[in-house]
Amino acid sequence: MMIMLVGIALLFFLLNKEGQSSIPAATEEFIDEWLRNENGTLATYMEPTETEDEDLVQGREALSESIGLWMDYALLKEDKRLFAEAFQLLEGYFLEDDGFVHWKLTETGESEVSTNALVDDLRLIHALFLASEKWKVNKYEKAAVRISQYITQYNRYQYILTDFYDKEHHYASHRLMLSYIEPDALKALKERGLIGTEMYENMLGILENSPQEGPFFPKFFDIKKEEYSYDRSINMIDQSLAAYYIEKSGYSTDQFLAFIKQELTLHGKVVGQYDKVTKSPIVEYESPALYGWLILYSIEAGEKELALQLYQEMVKFRTPYLKYKGGYSVYHNNTHIFDNLVPLLAERTLCNLKLVKVVNP
Repeated sequence: MMIMLVGIALLFFLLNKEGQSSIPAATEEFIDEWLRNENGTLATYMEPTETEDEDLVQGREALSESIGLWMDYALLKEDKRLFAEAFQLLEGYFLEDDGFVHWKLTETGESEVSTNALVDDLRLIHALFLASEKWKVNKYEKAAVRISQYITQYNRYQYILTDFYDKEHHYASHRLMLSYIEPDALKALKERGLIGTEMYENMLGILENSPQEGPFFPKFFDIKKEEYSYDRSINMIDQSLAAYYIEKSGYSTDQFLAFIKQELTLHGKVVGQYDKVTKSPIVEYESPALYGWLILYSIEAGEKELALQLYQEMVKFRTPYLKYKGGYSVYHNNTHIFDNLVPLLAERTLCNLKLVKVVNP
């Protein structure tokens, strides 16, 4: 009996000491069970599908985006083993010796594309630098430097980094999505001398000088034409990421924040797309990934109550049923990994702030 009490006391001590950091979330377990390929890479969908457009993603294809988000989660969770496993996947399948990162792979780990994606590479670079500092693992920093040197040489037009580089056709795009400009990653590059002051200020200047159509931010900046552009249909995941990065950079997002609060007050939800002119919803669907990014944005904006309100909307999409427990938006035995990884990040961030408890398997 005494041994049992000591064991319980020790467990209680460890849980409080670690802040639940060592406990896997139900969504983490779901991803591990249902969204892993045989080689360990993270599958995009549970079910296999096919498409002829190489810019779109098929069922079990693996994305560099997923590895970056998984690394971010491992850092938030302070899980050294999980990060090391993600790094092995990056190095073994996605990352070339010259620093090029394939943005997607087949289920078996082969690449059928010749392009990278700046947003994914910046996320990887930042995560690798953080992990190198946190756990004193030199190979993480070396990999981050390799990727950094590649994108600063090839993913650029004049003194601005661009959306993608096609190595087969030796072509760098001339535009940049605002939702790709991750200020923390750019700061890490500047601090290490991997980009100069001019490029750093140019990138942040695109965020600072972006005009708004009411609450909405532009989608693209055309570097060659030096002008911003919008889509008529406003994608709210793009908007939430742009707002998040603009807020991180210290610039105002007040109109966007007011719009999110208004939508929740009037309609009780935020949907995936809105009309740029009328500001009205043009779709009915919601997205747990959207709520996840809005939670992270709200925290950055100092709006903890809003973050918790958005969290309550997000978890409505999390299944409580045993087979798929922890999975988000599982319909007809299928879901997208983005709708699970981003909520996982949001939940862990709220947990680390002691605003919610991790839902365990």
